[in-house]
Amino acid sequence: MAGYNLHIERENQISVEEWLAVCEQDKSLSVQNTALAVNPQTGEAIEVSTPSSCIWTSSILKKKYSFTYSNGSITLGTDKTQLKKAKKIAKILNAKVVGDEGEEY
Repeated sequence: MAGYNLHIERENQISVEEWLAVCEQDKSLSVQNTALAVNPQTGEAIEVSTPSSCIWTSSILKKKYSFTYSNGSITLGTDKTQLKKAKKIAKILNAKVVGDEGEEY
C-alpha cells in the first residue's frame, strides 16, 4: 500500500547540486546515500540506496525525517513538523510544496 507524499518542486527542476548545497548549508540536514531497514518478520537488515537524500533531525522532537531527491523534486512525508521544514526549504529553492494530487501547501 503506497502512502501519500508531499513534494518540493518548481517549474524549472531543482538540480541535485542545488539540493545538496541546501543540505550542506543547513546544519540540521545531513546527506544520507543509503538507508537501513529491518524486515519485521525475519529481522534481516536491508540496505537501500537513497542517492542525494537528506535526513532532517527536528531540534525540538529529536525525530528524524527523510527528504528524498529524485528527478528534479524532493519527496517527503505528510507529518506537520516535516511540512514546516519543507516550506522553509522550498522558500530557499524558490519552490513550493505540493501534494501527490497537485494541491499546494
